[in-house]
Amino acid sequence: MDTSHRWLVDTKDKMNFFIAFVTTQFDDGKKILYAIKDTTRSDRQNNAMHLWFRQIANELNDAGYWVRHPFSDAFEIPFTEVLVKETLYKPIIKSMYDKGSTGRLTTQELSEAAEVLIRWLSEHKQVYVPFPQQLKDQLR
Repeated sequence: MDTSHRWLVDTKDKMNFFIAFVTTQFDDGKKILYAIKDTTRSDRQNNAMHLWFRQIANELNDAGYWVRHPFSDAFEIPFTEVLVKETLYKPIIKSMYDKGSTGRLTTQELSEAAEVLIRWLSEHKQVYVPFPQQLKDQLR
């Protein structure tokens, strides 16, 4: 059973509800670890970004591009969402913004780095995978 709680505190009302929740938990004798995390994008934006990574992986695989295994050039691995993120996207954000995590990107940085990857894949691999429209709309 998942007993985790997530709160996005972005209004005064939500802040007050969160404070009331914490107070109730404490008064009930519950011991809970609270971790504070800055948000740079919503869950919907994050889901759309990972959908885009999956779409890129599928298109690269369909076009015959696979990843060479470090032990042998003859051993090829199909692209996955994780491989796209780690081997294609993260080096771009590291180079452009000196950030190693997509979670630390602003929406503008995420969009700019994505455009770099989209353009490169299109020009050099003839694979074109635009951002999902919902992510584009949310980044504006």
